[in-house]
Amino acid sequence: MTALSAACVHCGFCLAACPTYAVTGMENDSPRGRIWLLTDAASRGELSLKVRTHIDRCIGCEACVPACPSGVRYDQLIDIARRVVNDGRSPAVGVARAVVTTAFAGAAKVGSLVAPTQAVARWSTRAPLMRRSLTRFGSLNAVMQQAATIHPQAHLALDTSLVANERGRVVLLTGCISSVLFGEVNTATVRVLNAEGISVIVPREQGCCGALESHAGRHQAAKRRATHLIKALNVPGVDAVVTNSAGCGAMMKGYGDLLDGDVDAVRFAGSVLDVMEYLSRFESIAHYGEMERSVLYHDPCHLAFAQGIHAEPLAVLERIPGLKVELAGGPNCCGAGGLYSIMQPELAREIGEAKRDAILATKIDLIVSGNPGCAIQLSSLLAEQAEVVHPVSLLAQALAP
Repeated sequence: MTALSAACVHCGFCLAACPTYAVTGMENDSPRGRIWLLTDAASRGELSLKVRTHIDRCIGCEACVPACPSGVRYDQLIDIARRVVNDGRSPAVGVARAVVTTAFAGAAKVGSLVAPTQAVARWSTRAPLMRRSLTRFGSLNAVMQQAATIHPQAHLALDTSLVANERGRVVLLTGCISSVLFGEVNTATVRVLNAEGISVIVPREQGCCGALESHAGRHQAAKRRATHLIKALNVPGVDAVVTNSAGCGAMMKGYGDLLDGDVDAVRFAGSVLDVMEYLSRFESIAHYGEMERSVLYHDPCHLAFAQGIHAEPLAVLERIPGLKVELAGGPNCCGAGGLYSIMQPELAREIGEAKRDAILATKIDLIVSGNPGCAIQLSSLLAEQAEVVHPVSLLAQALAP
């Protein structure tokens, strides 16, 4: 950590890129401020509550990494910092965080519990006494509010979807939360890939990529998830491992570092591509119908900054005749950050409100974003005023029957 932090010259270029600093205006809520706190804690040999508070408040968007002229790897620094602060938590808090991350990571296995959970959530947000009680507990209230409005969708019911005269063959990550709440995105992904001449293999026993545990500082749990997923998606003869979740893609592309340079992990990480990134490598042969409307494209942080993917989704969306794509204005980050909107609901909402206001100012009511966390956050912020869809879902809608 010392070597990584030493690269920071405290120039301040990261301030303008940081969503938490933009909201609070506090130096300790900026990348360079957190680096200073970590350096000071290391020299003192003790970790204070102050340090833990400001590390927890980092959303992990990684916007500061490309903004830094000194090449500081803040993404690696915050990963180490999360592990350190997590190790020092009280047993009760540690168990609570483990339960939350494990529950969401295991969403695909407990999908049948979503409907009864939503019934409880709807009752709790409508009953006056419960509503007043929930407002005292921001995180729980945020969970209940979101759970009451999200609709679970069917799992992808196939193992393979092969096409004649295939131009490529991929294996698809179905995801944990995504497979339950955004099942139609997986279906749309297969349909679009098939229309473009790509065969798709969908292994049944997959699971979480480990991002949720990693963001919570649960390093060993994240490594176990990664090891399992590498084995689960180890399909011979495929060109790539495709994902339609920006957060999952960023996590899997970092498996080489996570698993300490393991040869299989490095190879796997090098094969991971976002679905829009993969599609951009092929000249389109699919038949897309005309769609005369305007949409706003929201750049997920873990796609734009962590993976450096920005132009590819826009280029692929241009395949739809008549579609006018505009960039969503305002700050880049919407405040999602995996489970950040649950762990830090007040700050997440403040970050997201600036994005919401910029979107509403355009009067465009269809938003496209390639990350499930962003879709949940934006849907919550925009309520009934706009619809949020995955870009691959829009492509699937435009495909000729």
